[in-house]
Amino acid sequence: QEKFGQLASKVLKNDWIQSGNKKVFNNNKISDHFAIIPTIKTAPSTLKEQEEKIYDLVTKRFIAVFYPAAEFLVTTRITRVAEEPFKTEGKVLVKPGWLAVHGRNPAKSDDGHLVPINTGDHVQVNEINIEQKATRPPARYSEATLLGAMEHAGKRVDDEELREAMQDKGLGTPATRASIIEELIRHKYMVREQKELVPTAQAFSLITLLNALKVDALTRPELTGDWEFKLKEIERRKFDRGKFMDEIRSMTERIVDSTKAFDGDSVPGDYGTLKTACPNCRGTVRETYKRFHCEADGCEFSFWKTMGGRQFTLTEADELVANGRIGPLDGFRSKMGRAFSAELKLTAEHKVEFDFGNNEEEEEEVDFSGQKPIGICPKCKASVYEHGRAFICEKNTGKERKCSFRTGKTILKRDIEQEQVAKLLKDGKTDLIPNFISKRGRPFKAYLVLKPDGNVGFEFEAKPKRKPDK
Repeated sequence: QEKFGQLASKVLKNDWIQSGNKKVFNNNKISDHFAIIPTIKTAPSTLKEQEEKIYDLVTKRFIAVFYPAAEFLVTTRITRVAEEPFKTEGKVLVKPGWLAVHGRNPAKSDDGHLVPINTGDHVQVNEINIEQKATRPPARYSEATLLGAMEHAGKRVDDEELREAMQDKGLGTPATRASIIEELIRHKYMVREQKELVPTAQAFSLITLLNALKVDALTRPELTGDWEFKLKEIERRKFDRGKFMDEIRSMTERIVDSTKAFDGDSVPGDYGTLKTACPNCRGTVRETYKRFHCEADGCEFSFWKTMGGRQFTLTEADELVANGRIGPLDGFRSKMGRAFSAELKLTAEHKVEFDFGNNEEEEEEVDFSGQKPIGICPKCKASVYEHGRAFICEKNTGKERKCSFRTGKTILKRDIEQEQVAKLLKDGKTDLIPNFISKRGRPFKAYLVLKPDGNVGFEFEAKPKRKPDK
């Protein structure tokens, strides 16, 4: 108690209690419960450790609000070595202010002390090290973190009044937030990938549309903050309910009218043009809101920007048109919501289709005379060669195929080296291969083995046997 008395007496001695300080005294913020503050009753010595820590936190926070702001001396030093500038920064606490309540002293530095030198002094370089690092993107939201972000969405609002209006509200209510997430998943605006929530191409298209229609306020928490602020003003009889409803009605009409004014190709946006000419008429292929299409009169070449729940980038669309195929690309989703990878190709009719390799072999016989065989086919004892996107038996080509042996060059997102296939055909088993990706997105390692029917399967590394307990 003595330490709190010393801290509190300093507040009184310096006359730091100012009734005009709105951060401490503000009747407009009085609601249904009072702040948690210590009373004049002395805390008993019988408090448990956890209780004492909580009492300590509450009391220090109560006293600290009356203290002045902390002041730091921030120094930025530029040192030149071989005419190259190197920046050093230091941050030293000069006046502890409210931090003194928590035991901070002026002598302590946050980022380490800087060696005192004068401008123009010469320095000696002892050593130079290069560290290669990379910045990590923010983690995707999980259901738990997204619920937290919805609850505290007001923190992302710049306007102070709107932020205060959302302070205890957030987006949705505790009873509706989880159902909002489920609705977004049900309407395919996002999907669950293990614990992560991943936005779909449909979600990005919707945001593009809202920006184009100039109703992007629907994508920002400021709109909710504005509504909550006005509802509070109505509660205090400072804003008219009828006017509020008129504003809602007017905004809804504007959104509907804007939506009706555009079709799929006329929605404005920052769209690109392919470098490659139209394969049908050599015209210019342009991007629109929903598709890539040739703008030449009478030409019907076009393909959707989104296939299998995945949106093509401009570069990918260019490669597809230029080469007639692309991939394999990740990020496609089946109707059941499962992720898969696939190649895509332009057909003879210039339509874009998935190519899973089921019918890629030529109808004509393939001439393998210029190639070196990888090994002996486990099914028919003919030779196996590398062909297209697979390792294939020479008798598994042409119209009359006499063998079915084939194994892909990529299995579960892992490229398979020719050396491993040769070992598989010779020994019946590869080395232990890492970095296969399971259907749940998890990496694993396994052997590729020849099964009794000659097909290729997995064999997993044997787990060490547990020693029996003594």
